[in-house]
Amino acid sequence: MQVSKKELKELLEQIDNCDEEYYNNNNKLIQDPEYDILKVQLRTMYINFIQKNKSDKSFAAKIEDALSRVGAPPPKDGKWPKVEHEVSMPSLNKVNIPDEFIKWSSTRCNSEFLITEKLDGISISLKYDNGKFVQGSTRGSGEIGEDISRNVIKMQGVPLELNNNFTGYIRGEIILRHSDWKEHFPEMANPRNASSGIAKRIDGQGVQHLSVIAYTIEGKDFDYEEQAFNYIENLGFDIPNYIIGSSDIVLKQWQEYMNRKREKLNYDIDGLVIRINNRSVQFALGEENHRPNGSVAFKFEAPEAETIIRNIVCQVGDSGQITPVAEFDEVELMGAKIKRASLHNFTIVKELKINIGSRVVVSRRNDVIPYIEKVINGNDKYFNSPCKCPICSVNIIESGEYIKCPNNDCPSKVIGRLNKWISELGILEWGESILVKLIDSGLVKDVDDLYKLSVDDISKLDRMGQKSAENLINELNKFKSIYLENLIGGLCIDGVATSTAKSIISEGYDTLLKIYKLSINELENIPGLGEKKALIFYNGIHKNEERINRILAAGVSLKEKIKGNLSGKSFCFTGKSEIPRAKLQKMVIDTGGEIKKTVSKDLDYLVMESSNSTSSKAEAARKNNITLISEKQFLEMVG
Repeated sequence: MQVSKKELKELLEQIDNCDEEYYNNNNKLIQDPEYDILKVQLRTMYINFIQKNKSDKSFAAKIEDALSRVGAPPPKDGKWPKVEHEVSMPSLNKVNIPDEFIKWSSTRCNSEFLITEKLDGISISLKYDNGKFVQGSTRGSGEIGEDISRNVIKMQGVPLELNNNFTGYIRGEIILRHSDWKEHFPEMANPRNASSGIAKRIDGQGVQHLSVIAYTIEGKDFDYEEQAFNYIENLGFDIPNYIIGSSDIVLKQWQEYMNRKREKLNYDIDGLVIRINNRSVQFALGEENHRPNGSVAFKFEAPEAETIIRNIVCQVGDSGQITPVAEFDEVELMGAKIKRASLHNFTIVKELKINIGSRVVVSRRNDVIPYIEKVINGNDKYFNSPCKCPICSVNIIESGEYIKCPNNDCPSKVIGRLNKWISELGILEWGESILVKLIDSGLVKDVDDLYKLSVDDISKLDRMGQKSAENLINELNKFKSIYLENLIGGLCIDGVATSTAKSIISEGYDTLLKIYKLSINELENIPGLGEKKALIFYNGIHKNEERINRILAAGVSLKEKIKGNLSGKSFCFTGKSEIPRAKLQKMVIDTGGEIKKTVSKDLDYLVMESSNSTSSKAEAARKNNITLISEKQFLEMVG
């Protein structure tokens, strides 16, 4: 069969367009059987073409990429497509010294722990369906990450097909082993930063030298963590070293890793992860602030070095808070070269008598954050706080031990307000880079300005095209109708989160007018607020009345909570289901219920394959008096 390059290019473009629309724009151009036929045609035509055109290597590489691809080609604007995690990826609480761990373990009522290495890389979630790799996504915010599947499939330690029909998620860490770092990336400062940067390269260059080590599984239940680790290993994944032991063994292991074990590893770790081995006991402890109570990261002590402060700059944050930052002679700590560290506030500067020219001890707390531990040869003089904002030159004000810029139009505060709104509503695609461009162009000063933008406004910005502008506007328009708690949570009021708004609304103050009429005394009596938070909320909501009016006038509307069969009830889904989980979750929302992504004390129903299950999650739910129901029972509740 004679195959021309033109025919191949047309077929390749058709497949690329299908992938681009499906994975990046959620738009299926053709049905799956038709798509599969296109892939078969491409493979057949490519074999015939390459036999006679072996020198055309660049074109061959494009076809091979399309044939092996999982997910879409790189988005044209250079961003990875966003993906919402069906099961959230929370961070762990941390302890830094033995006394803190002893205090933590003494309240866990369990003498047996699984002790494993805390890998220092970039977290990844690997999705499998019937044993086949489907998607690889970064942790991101824990709720929304980035789909980097096309890079993940090239990494070491990622089987594309498992030895059984497992459906669910394998969680792990993308790392750069020391041997690969020295051989392939000797110019990079350290493996941790290298792994993060390489993993998200749009062109995928060098990702084949990265490795994935797995440590958690979602989608299958086990009674003990040790069983889960063994199962993950039997699936074909590399796992970190681990042992089972009491709190005394934990302390011994921590010290041994600090003294000798750590330096002998071929990859970086920055502590140990301690999990209660009995999973039902672990899960029954629930979580707090989206962090599980049944496990903890036991960090290593921070290394230190001496240096001299050469300058102190005043940095203005998103909220207008002004923070002093020390710049010093570069030091190397655990492979990372650092020359700046936050001094946090001017009270610390005064207490430590920090000034330009001071010789100080610098550490990397949690093996990450540069920190000035002490001054070695300071004097009685210290660096004074500024009188004016270094960004907009408005006179600063004092706020407790901090100083702030009171100017609401200060560029530093504008980006903070916009980031808060985008994050609160979960609006995808609107990253900080596009927001900065809009602020710099003068088009946007506050949230309401976002909803006044046109496709033409955005497409004229640097490196923005018509298609990207349309995607941004379409995504934003999905959030023109929002709930009252999200409006309040997105206002960037210091100390006021969405949970605060929910507490107030649940007491019957479910309209803006009712909330405006609340007195401080009435707010104090709402469970969970108290005197201090009530005052903060009262002042914050009235200070933002004009902003709220502008947001509503720009086209944002408040929608009422759906009242249906599931109103006031919360649901968490786990394990296999006949109906796709996303559809089940939508049923909950459409009938007034609430979705929870983990088993916690405030959950009402855990939905699983069998309500008679004796799995660890089921036992954890029973210990917290959470009702277990099957998918069939759930559908009967929906009605």
